[in-house]
Amino acid sequence: MELQAGKRWRLKNADEYLLVQQGMIEVYAVTARQESYRQEYLFSLKVGQAVFPAFDEFGEIDILIYALEDCQLQVEKLANSSKENLYPQMQEWFKQLSCIRWVKSLADLGDNSLDQNGMMLDEDIASCSDLLKCFEEKQRIFSMLQGIRFLSADKRLERRQAIINQQKKRLVDDAIDNLLGEEEIFYEERNTEQRTKNLEEATFIIHLVQKSLRMGQSDISIPSERVKKLDSIGLIRRVAQKANIQLRLIKLERDWYAKDCGTMIGYYGEQKEMAAILPQAPGTYRLITRSMPEGIELTAEEANKLDMDAFLCYAGFPRRKLRLRDLFRFMFRQCWRVDYRIIVMVSFFAGIVPLITPVITETVFQNIIPIMDREGLVSVTQVLMVSSFTLAALSMIRAVSVIRIGSRLDMSVEAALWGRLLDMPEKFFRRFTTGELASRMRGFESIKEVLSGTFVATVFNTLFSFWSLLLMCWYSMKLTAVAVVIWLIWCVITVAIYWRVLSYQRKLISATNAEAGLVQQIFAGLSKFRVHGAEEQAYNLWSKVFGETWRWNLALRWQNNYNSIIGAAQPFILTMVLYYFAVYGLQDSSHAAVDTEKVIIGIGYAQFLAFEAAFTAFNATLNSVIPLIGTFFSIQPHIENLRPILEEVPENTTDKVEADPLSGAIDVSHLSFAYGEDKNDVLHDISFQIAAGENVAIVGHSGCGKSTLVRLLLGFEKPRSGAIYYDGQSLAELSLTSVRSQMGVVLQNGQLMSGDIFTNIVGQAALTQDDAWAAAEAAGIADDIRAMPMGMQTVISEGSDNISGGQRQRIMIARALAAKPAILIFDEATSALDNRTQAIVTDSLNKLKTTRLVIAHRLSTIKECDRILVMDKGSLVESGTYEELVAKNGIFAQLVRRQVA
Repeated sequence: MELQAGKRWRLKNADEYLLVQQGMIEVYAVTARQESYRQEYLFSLKVGQAVFPAFDEFGEIDILIYALEDCQLQVEKLANSSKENLYPQMQEWFKQLSCIRWVKSLADLGDNSLDQNGMMLDEDIASCSDLLKCFEEKQRIFSMLQGIRFLSADKRLERRQAIINQQKKRLVDDAIDNLLGEEEIFYEERNTEQRTKNLEEATFIIHLVQKSLRMGQSDISIPSERVKKLDSIGLIRRVAQKANIQLRLIKLERDWYAKDCGTMIGYYGEQKEMAAILPQAPGTYRLITRSMPEGIELTAEEANKLDMDAFLCYAGFPRRKLRLRDLFRFMFRQCWRVDYRIIVMVSFFAGIVPLITPVITETVFQNIIPIMDREGLVSVTQVLMVSSFTLAALSMIRAVSVIRIGSRLDMSVEAALWGRLLDMPEKFFRRFTTGELASRMRGFESIKEVLSGTFVATVFNTLFSFWSLLLMCWYSMKLTAVAVVIWLIWCVITVAIYWRVLSYQRKLISATNAEAGLVQQIFAGLSKFRVHGAEEQAYNLWSKVFGETWRWNLALRWQNNYNSIIGAAQPFILTMVLYYFAVYGLQDSSHAAVDTEKVIIGIGYAQFLAFEAAFTAFNATLNSVIPLIGTFFSIQPHIENLRPILEEVPENTTDKVEADPLSGAIDVSHLSFAYGEDKNDVLHDISFQIAAGENVAIVGHSGCGKSTLVRLLLGFEKPRSGAIYYDGQSLAELSLTSVRSQMGVVLQNGQLMSGDIFTNIVGQAALTQDDAWAAAEAAGIADDIRAMPMGMQTVISEGSDNISGGQRQRIMIARALAAKPAILIFDEATSALDNRTQAIVTDSLNKLKTTRLVIAHRLSTIKECDRILVMDKGSLVESGTYEELVAKNGIFAQLVRRQVA
């Protein structure tokens, strides 16, 4: 059978399979019913490999093949094929299936039928008489799981459709309000009442979440008219954003309520009432709704009444300049207090248990050995064994608490740091490269590992080791004084070494930041290096910064080696010194005759051995403190590395107000701007007004300030003087997020996310496939998407390397149009489009009743604009329609003649 390139073939017959004899194909799992058609890419096959049917017992899943090139396929009957031919083909088929990402995930979760590296048919099955039956049973497992995935996708689509239906109902209600006239007040009151109710419910839930996350109460009130265009999900996101809480949509797994998952917002009961799911202790939750303000304990029965979709809540850092104590206070608050209590109590008793060894040592040598008391020796041996097991159990309990603290820090503090980074003003990102920022963010990992690991155990061991020190003093104050003096000398030497380590660590981190930034830039521009044959130049650039990194890394290792040598020698030296002073150095002249049962210094042998046991325990604790000192010095550069992120003030502070729903009117008044306080202005006294729904273009020579003006309109930069108003509201006083959420923006150097086209278009908005297709049609990209094998589910690679520049721009335009914004801003958004596609996009935009601000060098694309603003050297020099500006014979006319020529 021949299959031409681009053609599809559905394998329906369960008694046949296909053998690829020529060409290459892609294999898809598809639904059998066309009315709810879904497909998912599985893998690609080449010459010599076979395609088998789905064997779905419900008849809902088929296997579909797509020819990447002209192919020759041979149809074979399963019943007529020999076992020797089928077995390797079947093994290869299952091997390909086992490499699918979601299949591997299921195998990792413990599904034994999927965790055999593709060897689902072992040799015993291959030698059995009914190979085909065994194959069908295994294949049915996969088809069943694939059907569940399609069903889950349908459920998600139904939920999105339900939200859309609610939005459509609201639009119909608005239309009724306009048509009925005399009843308009009634409908408006009804909508306002429902909107107010939803807002009060969201505010009530977020206040509970704030309290659970130990954030303190803050004013999160939002006027209801400012959220009237938001659906239920958008509303809770907006209120959470006002409260400085990050939300992440999750799916509740089986038995989730028995685990420590954190604070969540879910939907309870048949009415899907919004509920706060608040952890009371690890694995214990309380569920609170507006109708149940007292709440109920979350049991398995109540958990089953919750919708599977929920929001996991993360506390954010205060939106102000932070100090280190703010960071550590935040870290402390995000962990369970019971874990701190356990660590303190366990460390207290863990400090007492080692005292048993010196006491027993004294008892053995003073009371048991002299009289050969065997029963007493057995008893103290048992006591020692019990104390050892007790100490091990206490250490294990403390380790569990420490691990739990580390997990909480991972889940909360790191999320807060990333949230703060994303909330930074644009000028912050100009100070650092991408690689350097990533390196700085990794600094928290080092801090977290220190504070949640051995650091905690060592600190408390040291604090509660004073019991051993008191016992040493009880036996001999003089020997204790000698030991303390030697310890102090040792600590001074160690601190001196680590002081140099701190200096080297700072230089190493600085060099690492530079290396990370350069490596990221090299990989981003690797294709350019190859085009110019300059790979050696890239290697040379990297080798210079790597040499600097290696230099300080080597110096740091030498210092650590010195300290390791001193630490290894310290116990031996200290023990020898103590023996010397015990026997010779502290001899009292009044003791001329030596008692056979006394040491020279006047304590018994038994007491001296007990002193040595207490000294050994205390010295072991102090030896563990030395790495702690090194750790303290090592985290200092990481803290300094993180300091710029903490000290920078986010662009959305608590004193900003939410923007009203925008109509699209823009007023720019006497705007001036410079990139730096000591720099010259790049914009000079810019003033203009744009009415709601007006289509305005901004043109000018390169470098005249067009893109800078757009950055100011978006709030990326702050003007030196003047102001920007949206519907009479000053941008400087508004929450930038509430303004940008009502805009659709396509910037000159905009990028797509790695992921499928559908997600790139709709983002996190509650939009359906129909909305995405409508936006794609308006952007002139719909036909291109339909031609792709997976349609809207086609995956875009990192950097958008698998699509053209024109397709990338059109997808970004579709993303800007999808949410139907009040204002559209295009900065060279159609520079990569041909004339036909440009005409489609322009025609679609002309049908929108949306304010449009277009920046373009290709002047033929702005002929239909209502008004054109001409900039030159940072000033607004001309304004008018296309024909008026050409007739003026000014700067715009010169630009037109230059392009026409």
